[in-house]
Amino acid sequence: MTVDTDIKQITVLLNAYADGENSALDSLIGALYQQLCQSAQIQLNKANHNATLNSHDLVHEVYLKLKKSDNFSANNRSHFLALSATAMRQVILDRIKAKSSQKRGGHLFATTLGDNKAQVEDNVQEIIMINESLQELRNIDAKLADTVECRYFAGYDTEQTAEALNVSPRTVRRYWTTAKNILQRKLM
Repeated sequence: MTVDTDIKQITVLLNAYADGENSALDSLIGALYQQLCQSAQIQLNKANHNATLNSHDLVHEVYLKLKKSDNFSANNRSHFLALSATAMRQVILDRIKAKSSQKRGGHLFATTLGDNKAQVEDNVQEIIMINESLQELRNIDAKLADTVECRYFAGYDTEQTAEALNVSPRTVRRYWTTAKNILQRKLM
């Protein structure tokens, strides 16, 4: 199968799923499984998440999240992967919040010699702060937030982000610069 055929097949599956054909999501996940696992690994590495969730589990969680979604719509393969990366981030954040919830004892942890808990706790707080700042950015300009999700969370380069957002690479560079400036001010 050629790249063009793959792209057309993905587009057909996206359209079928948007039209209510639930089995198309199964085929779509199957066709993009390796890319989704790579994206999941990027997300888990950024979160410095513990071993209770691996990339395959995260992809399966996203599959279930997409299956429950009533208004899912992606324009193309890149857009679908970007939306999936956003869903992965949400799953990870939900897990982090649940784990750190004091009413469930999430603030308690076992320590051993050489335990690097402080670094993980700092990273968790940083991820939560970034998520809150990203939500504020979305309120300012959704395109800027989408750009951050593609570039930072999905690990896309400028061209992939442009394809996912259906804008020019120059626009992506402008959005990325603006978004970074706004987020840096918010995170300081």
